Amino acid sequence: MMEGFGEIMTLEETAKHLKIGKSTLYKMAREGKIPAVKIKGDKT
Repeated sequence: MMEGFGEIMTLEETAKHLKIGKSTLYKMAREGKIPAVKIKGDKT
């Protein structure tokens, strides 16, 4: 787990957990209503 972060969830997992759509979740993250970080990984 990343230091300073709670449980890490994907967009899909979070939307399902909160019972909201992905577009609503994107909007909430953009507005700072929920904490969000983008984790960039190596696509191999």
